[in-house]
Amino acid sequence: MFYFISKTLLHGRYTITASPTQKLCLLQKLPFSLLSPKPISANANQQTTVVSYLINSCELSPKSALLVSKKVHFETPEKPNLVLSFLKNHGFSQTQISKIIEKAPRLLLCKPEKTLLPKFEFFHSLGISSSDLATLIYTSPRLLTLGLKSKIVPIFNVLEELLKSKDEATAAIKRLPSIFYNNIEGTVATLRGHGVPDANIALFIRKWPQLSMSSSGQFNQIVEVVKEMGVNPMRSQFVIAIVALKANRKALWEKKVNLYKSWGWSQEQIIAAFAKFPWCMIASEGKISALMDFFVNKMGWEASAVAERPFLFSGSLEKRYLPRASVIQFMLSKGLLEQKVSMVARLFVCPEKNFMQKCLTSLKDEPQLLKLYTDKLDLCKVTEASISLKEWGSSDEEIWSAFQSS
Repeated sequence: MFYFISKTLLHGRYTITASPTQKLCLLQKLPFSLLSPKPISANANQQTTVVSYLINSCELSPKSALLVSKKVHFETPEKPNLVLSFLKNHGFSQTQISKIIEKAPRLLLCKPEKTLLPKFEFFHSLGISSSDLATLIYTSPRLLTLGLKSKIVPIFNVLEELLKSKDEATAAIKRLPSIFYNNIEGTVATLRGHGVPDANIALFIRKWPQLSMSSSGQFNQIVEVVKEMGVNPMRSQFVIAIVALKANRKALWEKKVNLYKSWGWSQEQIIAAFAKFPWCMIASEGKISALMDFFVNKMGWEASAVAERPFLFSGSLEKRYLPRASVIQFMLSKGLLEQKVSMVARLFVCPEKNFMQKCLTSLKDEPQLLKLYTDKLDLCKVTEASISLKEWGSSDEEIWSAFQSS
C-alpha cells in the first residue's frame, strides 16, 4: 500500500484510497523533501552553477560536466577551489585534475587538509614521489575516496606482511592501485584456510594482483573447484590453476576442453594435465591446435604422450620448438638420441644452456645446422626463458622445475 501511494505521489497523481488515519500515517513516513519540495528554479540554477564551474574551473567537456553535476552539488566554489588548489600544489597537471574530478567528483566537497593531506603524506612515506603519486591517483581516482585508517593502511599492511618487504608492497600498489578497492584480506584468508603457503600467496599477489580482486564468495568457489580437480594447495601450481580458471570464462573453458578432446584426450586426461600444469588451459585455442599438430603430426607422437606432458604448452612453437626440432631430428636420424618421447621432450623444454651443452658435440660436426639454429634464435630473439610464460610471469626455472617434478 505504502509503495503504491508513494509511487502515485511521485508521478503527480494524488488518488489515495486509504482511510484518513492510514493517509496520515503513510504521509508521515514520506521524505520531507517530497512534501515540501524546493522550487524547481532553485535546483535548476544550482545545477547550472555546478556545470559552469566544472567546465570553466575543472575543464570538463559540457557533456561530462552535465553528467558529473548530477553527482555533486554545491552553492559556492569555496571548497572546490581549495581542492583544485591542493591538487595543483602537489604537482597534478590540469589533464590529471580533470580526469580525477570526472571519476570522483565528490572530492570537490572534501576538506583537503583533513581528508587528502594525510593520504598524500602516507604514500610519500612509502617512497612514492610526487610525480608517481599523481600518476597513481590519475589512474585510480577513487583511491582518494577511501578511508586511510579503515582501508588503505590495513591493506598495505597485508601486502607488506605477505611480500616481506615495504618496497615490494609499494611496487604492488603502483602496478595496480585498484587493489585497494577490493577484499584482498578475504582472498588471503581464503587461501590460507585451504593450506596455501604464504610464499605462494605472495606469488599470486605479486604477479596477478588484479585476479585477487573478487568477491569472497566467488573466489572461494574457484578455490574449491581447483581443490576438487586434484591440484595440491602446497604447490605453486595451485595459485596458477586459480589464474587459469579466472582467465577463462565458462564458454572459453569448454571450447578448450572440446579442442583437447578433438585430439583424442579424455576428460580424465584433461583434468590430470590441468592439475599437473595449469598453463595448458591458459594457452590460446590457436596455440593448443598448433602445438598438438606439431607434436602429433610432425613429431609423430601419440596424443596421450602430449597429455602426459602438459608442460610442453609452456613454450612457443616458432621461437623455441621449431628451431630445436631441426637439431633434434638430425640427432635422431644419426642415432645420437634415443627414440623416447621422454628424452625428446626434455630437450624441447630445457633451458637454452642445457640444450646447447647436450647438442654441442653433434652440432660441431654440422656447422651449417649450427648456423641455421643460431640464426633462427637471433631472428626470434629467444632468451633462456620460455617467451610464452614469461609474459605471464613465469621464469625458466619455474617451468623447468615443473617439468622435473612431473
